[in-house]
This record gives sequence, structure tokens and C-alpha cells, in this order.
Amino acid sequence: MLTLLLASSLHLSAGSVAGAEPIKIEAQVLIEPGEGLIEWDCTLHHLARVIEFDLHQGLEPVATLGSELEELSMETVTAGAGLDPQRPIGLRRWRLIRGENATLHGIRARGHIREDLVEVGSGAGRSFSSTPGIICAEGIFLGGASAWLPIPQETLVEFKIEVSLPPRWRGVSQGVREELKIEAGRRLERWSCDRPQVEVFLIAAPFFEYHRTVGSVEAQAFLRTDDPNLASKYLEGTAQYLDMYNRLLGPYPYSKFALVENWWESGYGMPSFTLLGPQVIRLPFILRSSYPHEILHNWWGNSVYVAVEGGNWCEGLTAYLADHLIKEGEGRGWEYRRDVLKKYRSYVKEGEDFPLREFRSRHSGATEAVGYGKSLMLWHMLRRMIGDDAFIAGLQDFYRKQRFRHASFDDLADALSEASGEDLRPFVTTWVEREGAPELEMALTDYHSVGVAEHTWRVKLTQVQRDAPFPIEVPVLFDGVESTSPSQMLTARFAPGEEGEIPRSIFIELPGPPRRVDVDPLFDLFRRLDWSETPATLGDIFGASKGTIVLPVGEAGQGAWSDLATSWSSSGEWQVVAADQISEFPSTEAVWILGESNPWRQEVVERATKRGVTLEGGSWSLPGTTHDASDHAVVLVERLSSDPPRSCGWVSAALPGSIPGLARKLPHYGKYSFLAFGGEEPQNDAKGQWPVGLSPLTWSAEDSPSVPSERQLREPLARPGPVFDPARMAEVVRWLTRDELAGRGIGTEGLDVASDWVAEGFEEAGLEPGGSDGSWFQQWDEPLQTVHRRGALRLRNVIGVLPGSDPELTSQSVVVMAHVDHLGLGWPDVRQGEEGKIHPGADDNASGVAVLIETARLLATTHRPARTIIFIATSGEEWQLKGSRRYVQEQKRWPATEAIAAISIDAVGRLGSGRLLVLGTGTASEWVHIARGIGFTTGVQSTSVADDPGGSDQVAFHEIGVPAVQLTTGPHADYHRPSDTADKVDSDGLVSVATWLREALIYLGDRKEPLTSNLGEGGDQRQRPAAGSRRVFLGTVPDFADTGAGVRIEDVIADSPAAEAGLRAGDRLLTLDGKEIDGLRGYARLLGELEPGVEVVLEIEREGNHLRVRATLRAR
Repeated sequence: MLTLLLASSLHLSAGSVAGAEPIKIEAQVLIEPGEGLIEWDCTLHHLARVIEFDLHQGLEPVATLGSELEELSMETVTAGAGLDPQRPIGLRRWRLIRGENATLHGIRARGHIREDLVEVGSGAGRSFSSTPGIICAEGIFLGGASAWLPIPQETLVEFKIEVSLPPRWRGVSQGVREELKIEAGRRLERWSCDRPQVEVFLIAAPFFEYHRTVGSVEAQAFLRTDDPNLASKYLEGTAQYLDMYNRLLGPYPYSKFALVENWWESGYGMPSFTLLGPQVIRLPFILRSSYPHEILHNWWGNSVYVAVEGGNWCEGLTAYLADHLIKEGEGRGWEYRRDVLKKYRSYVKEGEDFPLREFRSRHSGATEAVGYGKSLMLWHMLRRMIGDDAFIAGLQDFYRKQRFRHASFDDLADALSEASGEDLRPFVTTWVEREGAPELEMALTDYHSVGVAEHTWRVKLTQVQRDAPFPIEVPVLFDGVESTSPSQMLTARFAPGEEGEIPRSIFIELPGPPRRVDVDPLFDLFRRLDWSETPATLGDIFGASKGTIVLPVGEAGQGAWSDLATSWSSSGEWQVVAADQISEFPSTEAVWILGESNPWRQEVVERATKRGVTLEGGSWSLPGTTHDASDHAVVLVERLSSDPPRSCGWVSAALPGSIPGLARKLPHYGKYSFLAFGGEEPQNDAKGQWPVGLSPLTWSAEDSPSVPSERQLREPLARPGPVFDPARMAEVVRWLTRDELAGRGIGTEGLDVASDWVAEGFEEAGLEPGGSDGSWFQQWDEPLQTVHRRGALRLRNVIGVLPGSDPELTSQSVVVMAHVDHLGLGWPDVRQGEEGKIHPGADDNASGVAVLIETARLLATTHRPARTIIFIATSGEEWQLKGSRRYVQEQKRWPATEAIAAISIDAVGRLGSGRLLVLGTGTASEWVHIARGIGFTTGVQSTSVADDPGGSDQVAFHEIGVPAVQLTTGPHADYHRPSDTADKVDSDGLVSVATWLREALIYLGDRKEPLTSNLGEGGDQRQRPAAGSRRVFLGTVPDFADTGAGVRIEDVIADSPAAEAGLRAGDRLLTLDGKEIDGLRGYARLLGELEPGVEVVLEIEREGNHLRVRATLRAR
């Protein structure tokens, strides 16, 4: 969404003076915001005696220090260094002549600068507000475009400015703040920048300031409201991304980086700070999407400057190394590139294309698709050609040589050529000078070579665009009939031949007979996509130059619908008609159908219904989500035809008050096929794309799978440094699994030692004691009566508290738990033959304790929640949840019944390449949305499981009606065995779990409303079987995330009865001895009724076939 805002970076110059000596300015500046008044007194050091410059027409200058000042002209033009799209403003050109015996130029001025905000762009073209410069009661925004200081054009500048502001105000500029004080009722600041700059910025407002030292750099945040939690997030993000780019590119070029909150929605990247709008900075995904983009601009554009006459290279490179890099780290780089190509296909129409050499800045969907998208893909193709090492080395060399100089595409090509040992200039020149994109067709052929009996298979690739062929290296993924290894990636090269011509068609030989061939399956080439390669999206309609908008008739919000249609039809050839004015469906390439009752919506609804979209019982059902139809707006887009391409979208809104927000927001959701928005704001609740079929660039044998080959994951060029410390969490796991603790058995000295150690960890983390009498412990004696043991065991929960800050929520809490106990030498659960052996319990649950302590450590130092968060290391979880049930019964200060939610962290150490499971999301309506939102904002994807087959400490909260979930990475063959050891725990996976947990706790801790419980009065009384109550062992590892019939087998334990019976991963258990298996609970119940040695008959489903197998159960 923020791409449109980031396009507004103010780092381009209208020209360059390579190697020229920068001018040095010292200025004393006084500003009265309420009056819009500015006064300054400047001295300038420049080699030339005569300098010329522009000043804003609202300033009246006077020469000082014996200098002479002449007015040359007055005109209305676009000013200064910035190439952000701006309306022209009134400027006066001046000539300043230094005194004959003077060493400095002198000038002072007084006046007013107020260029009101205006909208740049229009209609559905992703417009935004902008101003060249303004001084007003809301704030101060001054830069090169406002011509507020006497800086000659095409000249770099170093400066020192002393600024006098009202006492509550604070200013921000480039470089370092050397002084900050209150004197004579005024705020006095001194800013200094000794790095050559294109322009001088001054931003000011009544800011609250926050800061943190990050190595040699000061991370700062300037917010318009006092919000330490928000500031902490950005200071933390600054530290992460500075570390990443320092490692990737070279040292950060400034001494500070500041987040500055603007008073209008913006996304400006200035040297050493960024200016973001008040809504923008509070969007939960900005820290992972747009914020690294802003920080990276300090390398590209704000220290290595753009030589504009050669084209703006920095936006595409910044997007590639920020937006794309983050997605690549999530394994979704291919998806990001596909969306880039889709945007080019949707927005760049005939006559709107242009070469990269002509790109200056984004002001439309077409300019963004070329200037950002095509440029991004150029750098990606170069990286694929020369390899990651050479690509990184070339970027580092380019940065080292060009820092604080103006550079071009050619300079980048030269740096990459030197690093790779290849001459890349011709390739880069072609892609920079030419407009357009290749279009590919493929054909699979076989032929006989002379003297060879067997067939030889090859792929014919043809560039079918009207223009000449492009130089490209085409990846071809080959999956052979006889292949036993993974698919093989081949490369087909369109390169100049002996006469310098690139052939229109080329052939590539395959290693053998193919099962499947995919051409460019990961979207590694900049090319014009076939429509069938992408889903229908809003961008297809917003990018159309001609279309029809069909208004509803007699519907609530009729005026708002008309306003929306006027806005969206203001550019291009669009017509607006009422539904009752047409007798047949419009034939234009793009159509919007507006309104719930619009009869023409059926063109979209009928197609969407086939995809499972329904409106029944007052609820919308979209892929993976449901929404209340009474307060939601839903948007659906379908493609009516591909040749010629025609798309139609339907926008419905249950609340007329949401329509203006939809008009404003929908153009920013161009890559989606369906959307849901709740409330009048409206807030996006769901978004997604329709699945696509086989690409025309794919050949597949009839008997091969109909799904595309598995996407090959690639390691990104760099990753942000983790906020959480994987080594520290791994050390917690190792400490808790030491032999000296003997498996942390219930009632043992080892568990007592472990609990004391956890209490020390809570104290070091900065929590407050939450146990009895001001201690860390809740202690009690638990009666014990078994065949072999009688008496009582002393148990202790360790409780730490992060106090809430909102007095209205004093009694409420969010509870997060991880049980510290395990099975010791084999009680209360033990496998046959494992009696008396130490059960270290690394995954179950030293991993959860490690995440609990690490999350407490970070939250206690960075966040002050509105609602109290209680951290509990429980005892007795393995013994019928004794610890969590004791907490629920006895807690008085923060009654458990007043908790809005609880989270149990249990067995989270085996993430690997899988997904985090969130069990029990059906206990509250919001859990699934919380999980999805966390995935979007953090990149940690999870699978929501409505039922709760885990049965950990969260069950104690279900029993009192409190919504609660368990985080787990799923079952495995080492569960409750001595083989559950520390070396098998994935410490990087613990970072992902802690990241998810932290985001959830922040949300729940600050959420004002309780969750919507689905447990009913009295809660969910279902309990897992008592530990040790199941006597038999089959050896299947179930898939907790599966929602199909019966139980799907995730894995089979070697040498188990299941393995001997021939069961496999992927089999689905349907019945056991003729009794239907009703999910995981039913499966456990049926096994619990059986004895060792019994032979059972299992009905299974395997690859669509139903089979019966026999298995003899063993003792557990």
C-alpha cells in the first residue's frame, strides 16, 4: 500500500556537478508557526564570487557583510532539488556578489511561506497530498522545493543552522543535533551536517522525542502524541535494519536515523530521517514493508545521489533490496515478482510505456510499474546472471566509490561488471534505453539425432512481442519421467549471435523425457505476462484506460456511490451509468458494479460462487474467512474474458458510511481478487487472490500432477537481525535439560532447581513478582494417591507480572504460560522399556520456557501494556494440568475469570520448515484474525486449528470460559521419550515463535474490548485423558492442522506397529475396528479403550482409495 507514499522521496537533483566543491552555509533561523513567519541570517562560503539562486516569492532578502544583491527575475516554476511531483510556485531569482575584500557572502531574509496541501495524482491512480513547503500552526515543512534558503542550483551543500522555535516545539534536519536548550522562552537547536547534501530540510512540530543508541548511530523517534510503545517499535526496527544494511552494503552514512510523524499522510525519505503520516506509522505492517525501504534510501538516493539525466535508478534498487528482500526472506519472493509483472500488465497500456532512462518519479500507476517494477526486475535479472556474491560485491563497491556523489545506471553497471568479471554495460543499456518487455511462448518438441535411436526432447522458446528480442536468460524447470532427484533448473539464453542480432527463437535440450516443464516458474524475468498466469485483481480495472461504472438505483448511500464513481472516473475514458439505464452488460474492458442491490452484480457473483464465496445466514464466506454481512463491505473481481482481456468488479457496502473510505482505500489494494472491510472506517479484515491454473509456459504430461512444481525457496541477500536472541534461548533449553535436573520430574529437587532458575530469569527480565506474599511462587501441596505412591507432592508455579497502565483495566489480565515440569525418570507417563531413564523434555517443554523468558525480557524493556500481562511457568502440567488449574482456582489479585485471554506455549522447538500451530482458535471469534494479522505484520505464518487437540494448560482456562490457545510446532516421534533432547530443538524456530507471541501479547494487552468467547457459559469442560491413562502404542504421528475426516497421519514412527502394518505419512485413518474416528479426540478415546497385544482393523484412505490394514498394538 505504501508504495505510492514512498514514491514521494525527496532525494533527486535536477542536475549534478561531479566533484564540485559544496557550498557551506551557516544560518540563524527564527520561526513563528502561528504567524507563518520565518526570518534567517545566512553566511555562505563558496569559491565563486558571484552566485545565483532562487528564493520563495514570500521572502524579502537583504545583502549583508558588504555583499551586493540583485533581483534577476520573478516567475512561477517548480523549484529546487526535489523531483517529487509538485505544483509550480512563485520564485524570484537573485544574484549575490561577495564584497571585494570579503571571504563570505552575507544575506538575510524575512517573510512567509505557506503552500497549502494539494492532491497529486487523481481518480483511481493512487493520489496523495503534497506541498513544496509550509509554515503553519500544525507544523513546519521546508525543503529544496520551497526555496527557503539561498542555495545555487546544481550545487551540493554542507550546513550549520541554529533554529529558534516555540518552547514546546522541536525541529528535525539532516545530520546531527549539536545543541538543544530553552533560552528566553524559546527552544534553541543547532543542526550540523558535514556530508554534502542536495538540499536542506527543516521539519518542526510539538513533538515528543524518544531515542536509543545503536552502535555509533542514534535511533530517534519524533511523535506528535506521547506514545512510548509505538516509539519503541520503531527504535527497535531502526536497530534491526541498520544492522542488516551495514552488513550488506557498508557503513551507514549518517550519525542518526529518525522516524518523524507528519501531520498529513506522507512517506518521505530524507537524509538521516523519514517523514511518515499519522495513520501510516500506525499501520501494523509498515515496520516490515515500508520502513526498511525508508532506511535503505540513506544508502540509495540520500547519500549516493541520482544523476537525473541518466534516469532514476534508486527507486527500483531500493524496492528490490527492501520490499522484495523482506518478501524473499518469507519465501514469497516469487509472489512479489509476479505482482510486479502483473502491475506492469495491468497499468502500462499502449502509449504509456517509456524507457527507464526517462523515469524521474512516480505520479501514476504506469510510472510506478516502470520506474519501480521494471527497474527492480533489472537488478534481479543481473543478480541471477552473476550470482549473489558478485552482486553484493558490486553494490558495495558502487556505494564506496559514489557516496555523496551523483551516479547513474551506467555507474552501477560498471561496478557490477568489475565485481563479476563480465561486461554488463550492453545488457543494462538495452534495458534502460528500450521501452516494452518480452513476451514468451513455448513449445515442446522431440527429434531424432543422426545415429541416435532414442528421442531427444527440447523446448522451443520464442519472443513474440512486436519489438525486437531482448537479451534474457530464461530459467526452465525440468522434471523428468526418469528423475529420482528434485527438479532441475536449466537456463536458455537469448544472446546476440555473430552478427550482433538476438534470435527470435531458441531451443534448449532437455536431459531426458519430461514429466513436466515450467518456463520462468518463479517469475525471474521482466516480461509481459499472459493473463492466465495471474488472477483477476482490482489492478486490472484500476489500470484500464476505458471502462464503465454502473451505479445502484434507490440504494442507501446513493450520493456516496456517485462521489466514488466521480473520483474513479476522473482519468481515462470512463463512463458512469445507472443500473436501470442499460439493457445489457457493458462491453468495455473494465466494469465496476456498485451497490448490494445492483442487478448487474450477478456477472461477478455467479463466478465467485463457484469459488466457494457465499452470502448465507447473514454471513459472508470468503476463502478462509467469514464476516458479518450487516457491517461489512465486500469486493469481488472476476475476469470475464482473456482475449480480449475484460474484468469486472463488484463493490458492496452494508454501511453507507463506509463508502467514502472504500473510494479512498481500494485503489491501494490493486493486487487482490477479493477483499472484506468492517465498520465505517472501514478496516480491512480479509484479502486474497484467486488461484490460477497452468501457465501457457508450462507443459505437463497427462498423468503428472495438475499442480505446479513446488516453489524453490531462495536465501535472501540479507536478513534483519533478530530482535530475539536464538543463542540465549538455546542456552535455556540446554540448561533445563541437564542431567543434573533429571528431567524436571514433578515433586523432585530437579524441578525445584529449575523453578528457582526461572524465577531468577523473570527478575532479570524486569518483571514484578506475582506469587504469594510478594514472592515469585504460588506454592501448594497436591494430594497423591496411586498404586505405588501415597501422600502429597509440593508444587510451585513461578509467576511474573508486567503491570498494566490503564486504571480502567486494573483487574483484567492476559495470561501466558509454559510448563517447566516434565516426566523425570518416567512419571506420570512412560513408554514401555523407558522406565527409569531421564526424560530431558527439550521440546516438551524447555522450548516453551525459553520462549516465555525471552519474550518477558523483551516486552518488559520495550512495552508498557494497558492491561496486565502475567507470565507463569507452571508445574504439574504433565499431571492433569495441576499448576494451571491451581492458578485458576486461587488467583485473587487478577482473577482468572477476568482474564480476556490465555496462551499456553507447549512444545515449540521443532518448527523447521513447518508452520506454527495455534490450537483452540475456535474458543474466540477473533483468534483466527489475530493469527492472520500477526503473519502479515511479522512474516511468521501460522495455521489456526479451531479445535484443541493439544490439551495443555490452556484447557484450565477453557473450563472457566476464558478464550485460550496453545502454540506448538506439532507432535513428533520423540514425544515423551528420552530422545527429546536439546540438540533437536530449532533455535531459529524459537525466534519465530517468540516473535508471534510478542505480537499477540502486545495486541491483547492493549486491546480495549474483551474477546468474543465461543465457549459458552461454564466454558469447555472437555479434558484430555489423564497422563498415563492410555496403555497402548500404535506409532502414528497425527496432523494437528488437518480438518478433514478422521485423522491424517503426519508421520509414522520407525519399527512401530503402524510401520509394520504399512501405514504411511499422508494416510487418513477413518475407522478403528469399525468405529468411526471422530477427529483427534475421538482417536485418542478409542485407543484409550484398548489393551496391548490386541489386533485392530484400521480403515484408511490413501490417494483416493479405501484400504483396510491390521495392526497389533503394543504396550505404551
